[in-house]
Amino acid sequence: MFRFLFTHNLSFLFSFQVLFSHREPPRELAETDARVGNNIGYITFVLFPRHTAKANRDNTINLISTFRDYLHYHIKCSKAYIHSRMRAKTSDFLKVLNRARPEKVEKEKRNIK
Repeated sequence: MFRFLFTHNLSFLFSFQVLFSHREPPRELAETDARVGNNIGYITFVLFPRHTAKANRDNTINLISTFRDYLHYHIKCSKAYIHSRMRAKTSDFLKVLNRARPEKVEKEKRNIK
């Protein structure tokens, strides 16, 4: 069983490691004037010699260069999903409010004769 777990999906052995650090820059940028703050994040790609070998070099460059588009796509999809859920909740709340609105009572109008 243990052997099956590791031989089932070996794709993690060939992919490079991606690290994310929030607010503070990674150690490689510690002595520089890198920005620090709540809205700042850093992404680090850890590459090994197998990633820069002649056979894999083009694929590695392609993956890293398209990472920004990949990230922006997923951020945009997440925002769209959150907004659609917010719209659905808002319409549900409006339905509840409309049901809770008291009905107008019609009074009989009398004419004076």
